[in-house]
Amino acid sequence: MILLWVSWRYLQRRDPLLRDVMWMFASVAMLFVIGLVRLFVGAPPRPLMIFAIGLLLAKPLFTLRLVSRLRPLRSWWWPTSLVAWTLSAVPVLASATRPIPRPVVWPAVAVFFGAEVLAAWLLGTAARRRGGAARVRLWCAAAGTGVFGTALLISATGAAVQARLLAVVSGLLYLAAFVPPRGLRRMWAAGATNAAVRRLLALPASEADQTWDSYCHDATAVLGADNVVVLMPAADHRVRVVGGAARPVDMLECTAAGLDELLAADDPIDALAGWTHPPVVAVMFAQASDTRFVTATAVDAPGERGALLLLNRYRSIFAEDDVEAFTALASHAAALARRAQTSAERESLAAIVESSHDAIIGKTLDGVITSWNAGAEQLYGYQRDEVLGRHASLLFPNAQQDAEAQLIQRITRGENIDQYRVARRHKDGTTITVSLTLSPITDATGRVTGVASISRDITERQRAEAMFEGLLEAAPDAIIGVTRDGAITLINEQAERLFGYRREELIGQPVDVLVPQRLRTHHVQHRDGYSAHPRNRPMGAGAALTAVRKDGTEFPAEISLSSVSTDRGMIVTTAIRDVTGRLIAQAERERLIAQAERDAGERRLQHARRLESLGELAGGVAHDFNNILAVISNYTDMVLDTLNSPVLESAELAEVRNDLGQVSRAAERAARLTKQLLAFGRRDITQATVLSLNYVIGDVEQMLRRSLGEHIHLITSLDRQLWHVHADASQIEQILLNLAVNARDAMPGGGTLSIDTSNAELTADDSSGGTLPPGRYVRMRVSDTGSGMPPDVIERAFEPFYTTKPKGSGTGLGLATVYGIATAGGGDVRLYSEAGIGTTVTVVLPAVDTPAHTNPANTDTPAGPPADQQPPHETILMVEDEDDLRQITGRVLTRAGYDVLTAAGGAEAIHLAQTHPSPIDLLLTDVIMPKMLGNEVAARIAQCRPGIPVLYMSGYAEPVLTENGTLPDGVTIVEKPFTSHELLDRIRTVLHQTAKTTERT
Repeated sequence: MILLWVSWRYLQRRDPLLRDVMWMFASVAMLFVIGLVRLFVGAPPRPLMIFAIGLLLAKPLFTLRLVSRLRPLRSWWWPTSLVAWTLSAVPVLASATRPIPRPVVWPAVAVFFGAEVLAAWLLGTAARRRGGAARVRLWCAAAGTGVFGTALLISATGAAVQARLLAVVSGLLYLAAFVPPRGLRRMWAAGATNAAVRRLLALPASEADQTWDSYCHDATAVLGADNVVVLMPAADHRVRVVGGAARPVDMLECTAAGLDELLAADDPIDALAGWTHPPVVAVMFAQASDTRFVTATAVDAPGERGALLLLNRYRSIFAEDDVEAFTALASHAAALARRAQTSAERESLAAIVESSHDAIIGKTLDGVITSWNAGAEQLYGYQRDEVLGRHASLLFPNAQQDAEAQLIQRITRGENIDQYRVARRHKDGTTITVSLTLSPITDATGRVTGVASISRDITERQRAEAMFEGLLEAAPDAIIGVTRDGAITLINEQAERLFGYRREELIGQPVDVLVPQRLRTHHVQHRDGYSAHPRNRPMGAGAALTAVRKDGTEFPAEISLSSVSTDRGMIVTTAIRDVTGRLIAQAERERLIAQAERDAGERRLQHARRLESLGELAGGVAHDFNNILAVISNYTDMVLDTLNSPVLESAELAEVRNDLGQVSRAAERAARLTKQLLAFGRRDITQATVLSLNYVIGDVEQMLRRSLGEHIHLITSLDRQLWHVHADASQIEQILLNLAVNARDAMPGGGTLSIDTSNAELTADDSSGGTLPPGRYVRMRVSDTGSGMPPDVIERAFEPFYTTKPKGSGTGLGLATVYGIATAGGGDVRLYSEAGIGTTVTVVLPAVDTPAHTNPANTDTPAGPPADQQPPHETILMVEDEDDLRQITGRVLTRAGYDVLTAAGGAEAIHLAQTHPSPIDLLLTDVIMPKMLGNEVAARIAQCRPGIPVLYMSGYAEPVLTENGTLPDGVTIVEKPFTSHELLDRIRTVLHQTAKTTERT
């Protein structure tokens, strides 16, 4: 019966699993075939007997083959079973036509029994992995296999009745496993689904995901599938996974057409058998779940159609009733999931309503409140139990009942009232402004049964709107709002003031009225382009535009643009700023920048000229000093050669004396050149006093007459009321001498040199073109009637070492020195010259009010020691870091009669001052020394010997001792290079002044 049933099924669908079942029951049917042949024919033919016995003995192999399709077998089972079967079955087949000896039968029966027991155990294992009808049928198949093996084992002992009885039992078990009654199968399947239904009903009503998870878990356990997937329709004609036992397939989707293709395919589907062209959806799910066989059944839920997919690595058997039961259960699970989803949505909606900050109120058409959320409690101040069942009029201010009744009538007619601004009354009696939205509540038939009211407090919004209007009106820029079609919809007070229009004149007008007529065509194009692609443009991002006022005047303007979407469409906000003042300032700034660039160019030119002058200065200094050094060097060599003679005659001594005189004069020339350089560079040390230029001119007049010669006539014209100046008399004398020498050289054939003085008051107009500030000044003018200067020479007259005289006739520092002395004293030098007429040099110095000394040349210091004066006996502490100068200065002082303490530096001098037991009458110190400067040495020594006079010696002491080239009060200095007479005179002066100060004290 089973063989016929399976054969019929195999003819309908060539399933390899059915073929294995057919071979297994064909081997069992051989007992029946041999019995029929013996009954009706007699002894069967030998080939038939061999075939029948061999097929019967192969029954365990067919059973193992069937089991291998249901679950994997160990790799050594098949070879072992096949070898054991061959060794045991061949002897039996060899004696199939005669009585088989028992030693031959028992091995074959033992192998048969062992293989059947193994197959029964494997079928039982598969039964434990399933539930429902499949579990019962697999247990029956396992029991039938084991009983059949036992029947064959008993038949080998000769107990034929018992063997046939067990064979009948095995047949019944096989019938129950392979062809049970339909009702029995459904009963077994229903038993498995009942527990699943109970678990589904026990789930929370709002958990749709848990519903499908529970369903898939139970389906996997009962059906023995590796994965169970439920597909249900989703939006956009898609089908998505709503439940799955394995996570990798949760994200897969397919189309409705793909689902139809899957359901139309044979059952089951070998998704990895490419030659059978399996459905794409089956392949997709099999690959995602690492399975091979896909069983798909349709799930018909209310209003939708889905599918239940069983994904297995191996084939399943006896599961069709369980699949049918769980497919029907999937429809119920879909309904439960939809109900859970609906419940969750309702709970979510209720939570949203309850957590909303807006007041959401439900009421009947009569105005009775039926629902009240937390937002309503917060807005109106009433608790839920205080208002439920009461009329909504408790929220209305007086005289608003009629307006509320009209709103209810509009809702009844099906209208919606959106953002209607009304007044409402709070529990405490205060009135609040709310934005009211009303919508009808309908039943299943569409009949309006109530009203849903949403209220939002807009009191703060009113304040914000007022604040916005205040900010808009207070904005410093003109602000205009323009719609997409160019109509003005917003304007502030600054825009009224800027354009001269009143607000009502511009609202609704096209914005083009604010654009000059000649530019309106292009403005419309730009406006339309911006409306098509709006973007923020900050102030200053574009070029300045031109706008026009109501009176027709135009002005340059900058604008910023931004767009905002409103319920009335897009509005472009334009901020407009008049930049007339800024453009004027920008033009002025550009002018100043250009002027600064021109000034910088001039400064660079002046710098280049200064560098050129510096080069000329270096060349001139090198030339003159080389000449002086050549004189000193040659005369010194001649003196040394003469002195090398053992005996000197009087004529040779006279020659040596003349040579040394030449050396002394060359040294004086070098000193004068150095002093001119310092005066030119404003580094000369001056001992300025308040004096009158008339006295200085009077003192040097006779010397000038001798220097000029008899062919030049000197005329002086001095102002008797001449103001006083603060200057160094020796520098004024140097100015006069330099100007007189230049005038003499300009008048080789004779002429007149005039020197005059006068007072001058410079005003702002007088000094606007010069460098002197307005004030009182003294003028000293030196004029000659010489050859004069051409313009190119005048331009460079004050440059150092620039001279038009032949080489060797001048240093080129004369006018440069005059300029340096005058400007260092706060004055100026002005030059006027015409070729062939003469030259006038005017020196201007600032005047002072302090009275001058009667004669600056007169001093109370004796010019030299009186004839009857005793030789000096004072002690002098001399500090000089130059060894040669320290030695010669010490010899000069010692020869003059002074006691000299010499020190090579500040530390040694301080030590001598601290340890010398006798008084020290004078400190003679160099100014610029390494490690310690002269003023520091004087300050340290004054601490241990208070009141000690100090005489400084230096050739360049301004950075240390002077301020702007003027010595401070109480500081005396002898300038290097000095002669022995100059040094001794200055020492006697300092000692004499100190002695007089002591006597007065």
